[in-house]
Amino acid sequence: MIHPIPHRRARRDGFTAIEMIIVVVIIGLMATAAMPRISRLVAETRIRKLQEVVASDLELAFASAQREHKPVTVTFSTSTQVLSITDRVTGTVLKTRYLGQNTSMSTTAVTFSPSAGITIFPMGLATAALTVTVTNGAFTRTVTATRAGQVTKS
Repeated sequence: MIHPIPHRRARRDGFTAIEMIIVVVIIGLMATAAMPRISRLVAETRIRKLQEVVASDLELAFASAQREHKPVTVTFSTSTQVLSITDRVTGTVLKTRYLGQNTSMSTTAVTFSPSAGITIFPMGLATAALTVTVTNGAFTRTVTATRAGQVTKS
């Protein structure tokens, strides 16, 4: 009696090159579709972070004037893109913050009103209300400080 030889199936390990190429193409298409949304989220996150930093710096300026019993000036240089907090009596720079494009928060525009800056007196009052607007592409955020030192973000 003749016994038939069972056919062995060739065992297949791994993936073929075609399967790998298809997977890579699908992942590439998904990444391409998601990239604009991710870019917008990153830009919005950066501008919100910068808004928080500017608000914190303004609060620091008001606190420094009251704590040190000395007037403090807050200015912004449009040429260097630097926000400065300075002791008005001694001229000592207490804090500087670069708000230009090369930072991790990368702004496209900063407006500072009043453009000459403000002075904060030791009793906690400023010469004027201050508005700082930071922009990154389509996203704009504003930080406002009242004459009495209330800092708000919008």
